[in-house]
Amino acid sequence: MSGDKLNNYKKTILDSLDGHPFGLCITEIAEKTKFHRNTISKYMNILEAENKVNKKRIGTASIYTTKKRKYLRRGLVVSFIQSLLKGLKHEFPNDPEKFKDIGREITKTFQFPIGDVYFNEFKKVRSSSDILEKLKLFELFYNSFDFFQDDLEIEIIELNNYKVIYRLRNSDFFQKNGEFNYFFHIMCGITEGIYLQNLNMQIKCDVNQIKYSDGKNGDFVDISLEMREN
Repeated sequence: MSGDKLNNYKKTILDSLDGHPFGLCITEIAEKTKFHRNTISKYMNILEAENKVNKKRIGTASIYTTKKRKYLRRGLVVSFIQSLLKGLKHEFPNDPEKFKDIGREITKTFQFPIGDVYFNEFKKVRSSSDILEKLKLFELFYNSFDFFQDDLEIEIIELNNYKVIYRLRNSDFFQKNGEFNYFFHIMCGITEGIYLQNLNMQIKCDVNQIKYSDGKNGDFVDISLEMREN
């Protein structure tokens, strides 16, 4: 294949990713470019090796974003959210439940999680009677709350029939003075709204503990998800 044709393929694929900050999967890129899925897979491997795209696993799908983004820089968005949290905490200094209410209200006017891939993952488990299978979806979509922070870590530390506890590390919203703690309470409210919207499922999502240490690697927040009792 000539160099010009190779570059045209790559440019067309990268252009298709512009304006999609939450990324596209192989199928979505194929629909936009009219290239065969196998062709897309081949060139995504090339672009990934050239460090021109980011790749993230969502369930069984791979989501790609371009590293040369034309939308607002992530750092600006995070700084804005952090400033907003400072103001809200000043107005409601000791009311984490108020922030959960804010999160629930957000899901009434803004669709979470964003993208067809997430929707399809919810669709797969909608008719399942396995509660844990549904609660484990949190691990797939949480990263979108932290604006796709590449070094965010999430793991399950406790698991039983109706409850899962996750431990999150490296979030940009960790701050030893606790200025941004309420971000996690807002996220819990959003999570409850997501499960209600997508699965008609009443869950309780709470911040169990937030721990800070001398080094960033020791900081973490534990988030629990469990079925609400009828």
